[in-house]
Amino acid sequence: MSPSPAVEDEQTVTRTLDVDAPPEDVYEALATEDGRDRWLDDDSEREIHVERAAAPHHLVWWWWSGDGPATRVEFFVAAVPGGSRVVVTESSPRLPIAALALALTAVPA
Repeated sequence: MSPSPAVEDEQTVTRTLDVDAPPEDVYEALATEDGRDRWLDDDSEREIHVERAAAPHHLVWWWWSGDGPATRVEFFVAAVPGGSRVVVTESSPRLPIAALALALTAVPA
């Protein structure tokens, strides 16, 4: 399967992390505001828009802070001996679609 053109137009970073917790606990830490508050060491107020949620193994969100660019973050959570493996891919479109959408106004026909 070849990557879609949209993927080729993005800058991406992928990381893999093993966590000493079951997938359900890891997913809860990612998918809930209380969970994110516990693991994110980020004092800035970030806006989050969930694109897809399929507990407890897959979560995709867009997030941004203030007028900064939005990035897409995709999480895959899998059970492994002793806990979970989390694969995180963060991508930033070269064309800031979110900013473009906000800049456009509806024009009556």
